[in-house]
Formats: sequence, C-alpha cells, structure tokens
Amino acid sequence: MSSRRQRPLSARPAARLAPGIALATGLACTRVSDTPRFEPISERLEILETIPGPMAEDVPPGAQIDFCFSGTLDPRALDDLDASLRSGLVTFDTQLDLQLFAWRPPGESSGTAEAPWCPGSVVSLRAKEPLVPGVLHRVRLAPSAVGWAGEQLDVTTPGWVADDGGPLFILQFYVREPDDDDKTDPPEPAPTLTDLFAPGQVFSANNPACSCHRDPDDLAYERLDLSSPQDAFAGLVLPTRRQSTGFPMVVPRRPSESFLVQVLLRDDDGQALHGVRGDPMPPDAPLPYPEMLAIVRWIEGGALP
Repeated sequence: MSSRRQRPLSARPAARLAPGIALATGLACTRVSDTPRFEPISERLEILETIPGPMAEDVPPGAQIDFCFSGTLDPRALDDLDASLRSGLVTFDTQLDLQLFAWRPPGESSGTAEAPWCPGSVVSLRAKEPLVPGVLHRVRLAPSAVGWAGEQLDVTTPGWVADDGGPLFILQFYVREPDDDDKTDPPEPAPTLTDLFAPGQVFSANNPACSCHRDPDDLAYERLDLSSPQDAFAGLVLPTRRQSTGFPMVVPRRPSESFLVQVLLRDDDGQALHGVRGDPMPPDAPLPYPEMLAIVRWIEGGALP
C-alpha cells in the first residue's frame, strides 16, 4: 500500500507545466533553426509537494520518496544531486531516478498514472533495503538540482532550513510495520515498437500527427522515416549522435534522457523546451497523454523492436 498523498507544500501555481505534449523536431513537420529557441532564464524552481508528506506516520517500509518540482529538471543534474536518507545513525544506500514529467503514480516505482500528478519533473529517492518500522526517518536534500533551462532552486519556500553548510530541504516521516497490502502486482510488459504501430496507437498509419514522416516527398521523412517499425527502429534507436539538447534520440530504459521524449514536451506557454531547435509540433494540438505514455513505457522497457 503506498503512502497517501499530502497537501502541497506550496500554494503557488506551478511555474512551468511540463506535460503539454506535442510532436516536434525529428517527429513532425517542422522548421529547424541553427540557434536555440530561448536564452537562459533566471526563474527559480520550487519543490511543490513530497510523497510522503512532512511527518507522515503510515509510510510503508518499501516506500519511494518523491519530490515534485514546479518545472522541468535537467537529467544531467541528477548525477550531482546531493540527497541522503537516514534513520538515527543509519544512512541508507539509495538510488535516484528522474521522471521528466510525472508518468508514474505518486510514491510508486512502477506502473503508470492516469494523468500527470505533478506539473513538472519528479525526483524519486528509494532505499535499496527496507526502511525501519516505528522510527523517524529523515531525507536531506541540498539545492544542487538544476532546471532544464539552468534554473536554480528557490530555498525560501517551506521545507528549507538554514545549515552551516548552506540551506537544506528536510523531510521527516515515520515508517509503519509491513502488511499484506504492501505487495504489488508485477508490472505489465512494456510495448514493443511494433506494438506502437498497431491500429489506434501513436505510430499507426491512421495517426495524422506522424503523417509527414510517412510521406517520401516531405523533408521530415528524410530525417525520420516512420513508415514501418523497422525503419523507425533504425532512425530512433540505432543512431547514437547527440541531438540539440545534448542527448541521443532514444536511450533504452532512460526515457528522461531520450531526445524523443524531450521534444514531445512543451512548457506552459506552449513552446518547446529550452534548447530544442525548431517549432513545437504539431501546432494545432498536443500529443495525447496516453500516446506519450506509450512511448515512455516502450523506452523504459528497453526500446525493443
């Protein structure tokens, strides 16, 4: 059983809404420029919500700790993220994960959310061994996370405290005894690329969003051929060249580090993410969330043909 969602730590509206989703450079008809779309911005990001919430008392021993941010984070900043999980004198060995947009349910390490529950990126912290029931646990997070466009963290919002080494975000909670509800069903198998070409799926022949990538007379077709699963695999997975954001087109098992996912996101102004060259596409409507989710699950499952 996952911990219950708590009230957001900040009532301020989200600064950047990540999951407005659209096909863009390399995935749709687009005009490509030689310069980035935006200059770096001075806006600061906030931690809007945590799962579990402050001083929660019913956290399961296998809980994942989620930090919901007000905007999109740079996946490269995850390597420098200074986060620790402790209980008394015990420091847990942990692993960090980044969802560029919130596609998993809050506090869950698998599965998919019916809709994004966080307006920006989600950083997840998970102990590699069960937490200790009945005692207080503390997460300490230093302001080292960097936003997609170079934004720093706002350390004046609730949860931040002054420390000799600088500000720290502190989250404390209690862990309960394990019970049968903590057991989860195995995740559904991830789709293959061939599955995504089935009727009604994101790359199917009847999806107009990808039509220019099936037209031999269109420039988009020369850049990325989506006329068949075999051609799509050759254009999406096999190339290792870094794109305009500094990431390859698809990195198997790492959706947030895949250019394919990055170009499908828009900010809350409807523009492409910082560093994505060209106009966001398609211009009329964003890609539906279920179709975006299918692409993420395909990459997360290994980007198999």
